[in-house]
Amino acid sequence: QVGVNFPPLGSERAVQVLQGRMKGIQGHCNSCYMDAALFSLFSCTSVLDSMLFKPFPLCNRNVQNILRDEIVNPLRKTGFVMASSVMHLREQLTEKGQYSSFTTAEKDPEEFLNLIMHQILGIEPLLKLQ
Repeated sequence: QVGVNFPPLGSERAVQVLQGRMKGIQGHCNSCYMDAALFSLFSCTSVLDSMLFKPFPLCNRNVQNILRDEIVNPLRKTGFVMASSVMHLREQLTEKGQYSSFTTAEKDPEEFLNLIMHQILGIEPLLKLQ
């Protein structure tokens, strides 16, 4: 549902929505690193919700819309995200990034998070090491 945004799942609601068959993010073509990262970042917390609504340049808005409308909102509403939605995001990341194999190969979660957060959505690093 485009235009309707769902809040993160609270503890009781999370159990209701996420328990049972066909729950979570459906894996496909080495997407487990991305599925796990997206689930943990967005299912039950609003810490990164600002990146779902922050105005971005048009070229990055498509990634933001896919993330919000095809992954985060369905996850919070029904507890399930189809593999095709994650593949749509992976295709966009392949187009936007310097990595050509986001659609086929397993990547390090750090590569995925750096690409989506820093290079595409322009968020400052969550942790800076010196």
